[in-house]
Amino acid sequence: MSVDVLKLEMSMPHAHFRVIHSSEPQKTYPVPPYSTMIGFLSNVLGDQEQIKVMLEGDLVLGILSKYDYITREYTWLRNLLRKAHIGRHGSLNNRDRQEVVEHIGGQSPVSLEVLNDLYLALYVYHSDTTVLKTLQQNIDAPEKWFNHLHLGRAEDWVMVNSASMISLPVSNRTTDLRNSNSYFQWMPEPTSAFGTGSYVDEKHYRELYQKAQGPAMLITSLYKRVRVPYQGKEGGVIRNFQHVPVRLFCSPIPFLSNFTLPAVFVDPELSTPIYMANIVVNDGSGRGGVDHAK
Repeated sequence: MSVDVLKLEMSMPHAHFRVIHSSEPQKTYPVPPYSTMIGFLSNVLGDQEQIKVMLEGDLVLGILSKYDYITREYTWLRNLLRKAHIGRHGSLNNRDRQEVVEHIGGQSPVSLEVLNDLYLALYVYHSDTTVLKTLQQNIDAPEKWFNHLHLGRAEDWVMVNSASMISLPVSNRTTDLRNSNSYFQWMPEPTSAFGTGSYVDEKHYRELYQKAQGPAMLITSLYKRVRVPYQGKEGGVIRNFQHVPVRLFCSPIPFLSNFTLPAVFVDPELSTPIYMANIVVNDGSGRGGVDHAK
């Protein structure tokens, strides 16, 4: 038993996927969030109607990554708003602060973690195969993209090394699982995992998830724009994200209570399990829509 997916193999010289509640330094996830990959796919499609099709059908993502080393980068945050400049310097015509000329609007030093020499593999399943075909074709058609291909920060460019349709079989052979501890992955909670009950034994997957080593997290996926009030005023529009409950997984596959290995989706070429998460389920609710890509 297997499922057909689009596999994108990518590399990045450096990357930063910010853990939003971290500050000094700004920490990074070792794997890009689902929301980051959805934005990447939307950029590749480069068309609002096609993005709508992608987000209104069944969309499933699996992501794995590995990197060579982490460094700490020091940079400056700058604010170009007129109000910010006046608040810091007192006048639009002044840029001095404590006898030092500053950047317009002021500047603040910040440090952040950066992943270096990153390898990524993205596995995309969709109920409409034309979405996968369009993604595969558009990878080599930069004139159709909204922007250059990047993940996270605009300066973190992505090189797509290959884009091919492959089959992910379900297996528990040791040869197919031997590199489980070589890649970081999001392992979705059983209620969010793709294929449980149809491809993968639901009871075994639940036991695997409970025994898996790795912190439990909520990872952003789709968002909708929501207008919120602020201090009694009309306020503004924020992005209200949905989240997928996961574990950050990078370890050997644990044995089940019957002393067998669980049967899961695998990539035989990389000899590693692939954990797929339901991002959009076509239940008629219209979740996601085109808000994410606008």
